[in-house]
This record gives sequence, C-alpha cells and structure tokens, in this order.
Amino acid sequence: MVNVSVNCYTGTFEYIGAKKIKMINDNDKIIDFWDKALKLSDEDKKEVYEYGVDDWKELAPSEKLFMAAASLGNRKKVLDYGCGDGWAGIIAAKSGCGDVTAVDPAPSAVETAQIYADVFGAKDHMNIFCADINRLKETPDDTYDGFICSNVIDVIPDGVAEEILREAARIVTGEASVIIGMNYYISPEMAKEKGIELKDGNRLYVDGVLRMVSRSDEEWSEIFGKYFTVERLEHFAWQGEPDERRRLFYLKRI
Repeated sequence: MVNVSVNCYTGTFEYIGAKKIKMINDNDKIIDFWDKALKLSDEDKKEVYEYGVDDWKELAPSEKLFMAAASLGNRKKVLDYGCGDGWAGIIAAKSGCGDVTAVDPAPSAVETAQIYADVFGAKDHMNIFCADINRLKETPDDTYDGFICSNVIDVIPDGVAEEILREAARIVTGEASVIIGMNYYISPEMAKEKGIELKDGNRLYVDGVLRMVSRSDEEWSEIFGKYFTVERLEHFAWQGEPDERRRLFYLKRI
C-alpha cells in the first residue's frame, strides 16, 4: 500500500474589494466541500485496494468521458487540472501518456488520486500534488501538449474560472489538445419550474456552497473564445441519466 503525505501549495490571493472577497470565500468553501467529499475512510481504502489493475477502465462515469481522457494518451505531457480522484489523468497515463501531472486544491482529492494511481498501476507515469491557480502561474509557457479540466470551470467563481482559462491558454502549446468537461445547463425558466433558486440568474448554491454556474453552450463558447477556438462540442450523460445534457468542449489555443 502506498504511503501518502499531501502538502498543499496554495499561494496567496491578492484581491481587494467586497466582490473579490466574496469570490475568495466561495472558492474556499468549494475546496472544503470537495476535500470532505473525496476523502476516503479506512474502509474505503481497503475496498480500493481490492480493485483489479484493469478496473481503471471503469473510472469514468460515461463512455464519452473515458474516450476524452483516453484521447490524451498520445500526448507527451498532460495536465489534469482539478483532478478530483484522478480518473482522467489515470486514464490518460494508462492510454499511453508517459508524463501526466494531476493537481487539485483539495488535499483529500490528491490523496485519493495518489492511491488510485498506485492501485491501477499508473503512479510511475504521474506526478500528483496539491495546488491551485497560483501554481499554474508559475508554470512556464508552452509546457503541456494535453490539458483536461472536468467539472471544475462551471463549479467555481467566475474570477477563478477566468484565471484558470487564461493560464491554461498560456501553458499549453499551440497544437495542444484541450478538453473542458461541464455539467448541464439550467435556464432561469427551467430552474423556476423546478423550484431551484439561481443567484443572479445562473449561480446555484446548496447549503451555502456554490455548486454550479449555469451557462448555455453559446455563453461558454463565447467565454472560451477569448483564449481558444472551440473545435467541437459533445453532449453526454452520466450512467443512469436519460438525456445527454452534459458538455465536453474540445478546444485549441488561439
């Protein structure tokens, strides 16, 4: 069993003003939420170590997500940003990429990803550590020819998402494969019908924690367009969902 010790690099936010303080507070609550959600109990860890080495093929919650991560197997150097339990980075490594970096600001997520990488035989091809946007800012230009960020950009404050996209465009090569995975869109009208409150028309909070910033395909495409060209958009569903409403944006740096 792998021995895991996680030290989280967070850097320092340099924001001033009530709006930016709100952004920082929202971001901190999100990290704390996912840190608790992705923490493995001792019993969980025992179960994980009972998995077979080929069970990595079942890590992604949909076939399209699996294929997206596997498509990065032919890249030389991949970054899985906001890696969670590391599923995408592990799939990329197992699919052929020999140099995968997987980072997340939640220490428990990083610990879980390190355990999964060990169990599924990917740890020799992965560098997994705790970091946030400030670490991206220290990364040299044109470092990665593959980048995946799933269920991150639309579950964090706008300012943080903007920083991630800007830094991602800087640190990937001109020919890099860039993949952004997102939740489904809930319009204000649909939210009202379902009794869901959206702050400012698009921000969904659950128990005080920001869980989604809901924007249409067109709205996200416009935001990405500051830094990337949208090469294609795929819709998909998690297992058990009746409709393909989630989004996979395949991008190229401008």
